[in-house]
Amino acid sequence: MKKVTSIILLAIAFIFTTTMLRAQPPAGKYNTTDYPEDRKAIGLLRTIPDSLRHLNDDYLAVGPTGEIAYGLEQWKKGILDAGFTFKSVKPVPGMSVLRIYNGDAAVSHNVMDVVLATPNGDINMKVVRMECYIKINGKWYFVQGQGTRLLSKEEIEEMTKKMINKN
Repeated sequence: MKKVTSIILLAIAFIFTTTMLRAQPPAGKYNTTDYPEDRKAIGLLRTIPDSLRHLNDDYLAVGPTGEIAYGLEQWKKGILDAGFTFKSVKPVPGMSVLRIYNGDAAVSHNVMDVVLATPNGDINMKVVRMECYIKINGKWYFVQGQGTRLLSKEEIEEMTKKMINKN
């Protein structure tokens, strides 16, 4: 029985790994064309200075060591204190969905290729990123962000082995 459970868990982990890295949103599942002007405005938020794209520092995020940052400055401090700097953050083509609700709230999901410079060398990773936006008085603001690193096939296999050994 334990062997069957192990095989099933490994198969699920393998399927999860291979589909996660290549999965794209199903065609037509999400409305990605409504509110075209708002979509442009949200897209431009990434190109303007932080002080103009955040709402009164009403920003929540998880820092590089897992701590919750209440405000943009606290998040930046967590990055610097950990000795990290972002070398590059690039979206993976075809792996982005922006949904806008009632014209005044939006949620974006993206897969990003991220390179961090650290005291011990560069870290390359894929991150699933979720961002929330709110529109107040006709202007969009970025109010929340969360990124989760995708595990490699080897990391998932190791995690699966540990779960199996606990059974």
